Amino acid sequence: MRRQPGRARTRIALAAVAAAGLLAAGCGTSSDGESAAPAGNSKPGPAQGAPDGDKTQQDAPTKDDAEREKAAGAAEDGKADEGPAVEPLKAKPKTEPKTEPNAAVDDSAAAPWCRTGDLAASVRPLNSAAGNRYAALVLTNDSDATCRTRGWTGLQLVGADGTDVPTNVVRDGSRTPSMQTLAPGASAWSRLHWTVVAGDSDDPSGACRPKPAELQVIPPDTYDHTDTAWQLGEVCDAGRIESLPLAKGPGPAR
Repeated sequence: MRRQPGRARTRIALAAVAAAGLLAAGCGTSSDGESAAPAGNSKPGPAQGAPDGDKTQQDAPTKDDAEREKAAGAAEDGKADEGPAVEPLKAKPKTEPKTEPNAAVDDSAAAPWCRTGDLAASVRPLNSAAGNRYAALVLTNDSDATCRTRGWTGLQLVGADGTDVPTNVVRDGSRTPSMQTLAPGASAWSRLHWTVVAGDSDDPSGACRPKPAELQVIPPDTYDHTDTAWQLGEVCDAGRIESLPLAKGPGPAR
């Protein structure tokens, strides 16, 4: 039987259409209507789910990146902590104060206080003025050791018969008291001032009686007295005598 060429071509075309339909049914779409990825492309696409404004998941470093950054930071901290080497402080050698071999040593604080028996008293006149009399009272260290004294002396006038003559000692504060350190033979002095003009407190006859013959001197901070002759006449105004605190030396000649 002779085949017709037109039918053969029709059958081939139908077979090709059928084969194409089978391929399209198996690979074209999924059951949900979504397009399937090409069979030969296994590379995953970009992550989805976060909006464009939130890139936390995209920007977050991986675990390896965090470990590398931590290691780099530790290395930098180690370099910063090292710093330049600092030498330990060395103790300075202890030095003793220098003492001059011939330096004078102040022994005033170590010297004992002058006792009455250590001192000898004397009195001599100074220049006078109208109605006023002045004298230098001198205390001299008569002992074998250094002693010290300071301040005003106590005074008492005594008559020739041994009786006390009215005496009123007034401390003159115009000079500040100072410590007097007296080596053996050294002296300190005080200026005395009184008047010879009778006042209301004296004898109505105008005489400043009785006349003294002796002066008892009580050194500062002692109770006993040492005596010296008084040849400077009467002391008026009820025996008022003004005295300065002791100063260094024997005082002026006049």
